[in-house]
Amino acid sequence: MEKNYNFRFKLEEPSSEDIRKRMDFAALLQQYEAAPAPALARGRVRRLVYLVSAAAAAVLLLVSLFFWSQPKQFTPEEYFAQQSYVHPPLPNLQPPYQGNTVADAYKGGIIEYPSGSRLVVPASAFMNDRGKLIGGEVEVHYRELHDYIDFFVSGIPLAYDSVGLQRYLTSAGMVEIYAEQNGKRLELAPGKAIQVELISEVPVQNYFTLPKYYVYQLDTAARTWVYRNVDMLQFVNDENWLGEGENNPERLWQQKLTQLETDFQQALQNLQLQYPLPFAPLEPTPAKGNRPTLELDFLSGEITLDPASDLQPADLAFLHPGTIWEITPESPAVDPRAFNVTWESVRLRRLNSQRFELTLIHSKNEEKLIVTPVLLGADYQRALASYQEEKQAYDAAVAARESSVAASRDTLQARFTQGKAALQAELSEELLGRPEQLTRKVVNRFVVNAFGVWNCAQPVTAPQTVQGVNYTDEKGNTIENVTAYVVNAKQNTIYRYLAASGASLGIEPATNNLLWIVDKDGGIAITRLEQLQDGGSKIILETVTPPVTSRATLRKTLSF
Repeated sequence: MEKNYNFRFKLEEPSSEDIRKRMDFAALLQQYEAAPAPALARGRVRRLVYLVSAAAAAVLLLVSLFFWSQPKQFTPEEYFAQQSYVHPPLPNLQPPYQGNTVADAYKGGIIEYPSGSRLVVPASAFMNDRGKLIGGEVEVHYRELHDYIDFFVSGIPLAYDSVGLQRYLTSAGMVEIYAEQNGKRLELAPGKAIQVELISEVPVQNYFTLPKYYVYQLDTAARTWVYRNVDMLQFVNDENWLGEGENNPERLWQQKLTQLETDFQQALQNLQLQYPLPFAPLEPTPAKGNRPTLELDFLSGEITLDPASDLQPADLAFLHPGTIWEITPESPAVDPRAFNVTWESVRLRRLNSQRFELTLIHSKNEEKLIVTPVLLGADYQRALASYQEEKQAYDAAVAARESSVAASRDTLQARFTQGKAALQAELSEELLGRPEQLTRKVVNRFVVNAFGVWNCAQPVTAPQTVQGVNYTDEKGNTIENVTAYVVNAKQNTIYRYLAASGASLGIEPATNNLLWIVDKDGGIAITRLEQLQDGGSKIILETVTPPVTSRATLRKTLSF
């Protein structure tokens, strides 16, 4: 009869506690030595085989347990790929957003911030998630990120892949912008862009030369920065930014430059007064013939000008003999009876070179008209011939005056330019002796056509890395699989590396570098570095106590 055995096993994987209970090899040896010798040689061989098999199984369990207890080894690419691209390590310490309202989205508006920065929002700039333009109140949320501490707590990476070359962005400042209406996110409408004027402070090699920065947009889907445009930088000459103390070199230079410019402008004004412009002749105007006119002879003194007039008879010497006054189309309607009244005086006010406001005054009435001086027939022809002669003489006088003024103006301009250059050279020489890095306040001008993070930055080459770096805390505990943040005192960027046994790390050699990590509980451990050795550097980090719980404490902790 055939035996059909069908064994079914449902074995559970042993727990760590079960393994430890069965790892008493001393007891196993005592049990073996106390056992009676087998009666047959065949039995001894079988029992020995059983014991050897049990020992081998125990050793296998030990080896498996050892490998289970070891941390998983990641490459830096694997480690960072498993994290969200924007990964704030201390979410409670992020820079806050500032919320401002655009009262009517259809009209747009300007939002100004305490930092001096501002946003110019165009009309009809917002739409909802269905592509419909939004009107009414819109809440614009905005924050500025200015230094490596802001970049660190915001979790924004600064690695930048430039044509296959790994680089980093050293920043002049970032902004993050989004908009909401009734708690729902909005988008910028196609063809609309918000103008940004971001005030920041940047390092400069020369106090008078603008550095070059570019504008990048953070693409979180592609996990990279995208180049968008050139940053239109401009120095901000604000005395409030020129440092403390009356003897501050920049402040003294600005005061001297302001005085130099004031003296230059005053000298130009004096030059204009020294060579006054000749009086320009007035070209005569022929009467149209279809408009009512008034015969008012101001030159003979027959008509009295009211004292409230802007003009006196001497001011009307430019009028040609035979001038009459034509009522213009834009004049108020004239009561026909006004032409039969004997007016006692008139008030005359110039509107422009050809238009006057004429008020006819009587003790019982006033009539206000808009008039222009015109000439008829032979009077016009004589006036035109006279005007042409006067105009020729006038043009010659203007040319002679301009020639005299130009020579003096060029002399003043050359003197001003030399004085400004001397002041710049004087300040540059004083600043050369400064140990600290030279910085200046700037306004970064650019436009954003989508909400998110925008960065004014320069690409820089990442530091050369060394291999075989190991990390421990001050108690000798190994640090594995956390992010190492590295900053350099001369660059406004933050480098990220994988902190693990045998990992790679890069710093700027022979300079001040700060390195820190954040553990799973939000604790910070930190160290300072100036040099690394390839193939075996050991980095010991000191745990920050008490734990950092505020942005002010964090800034103090991570300062050079």
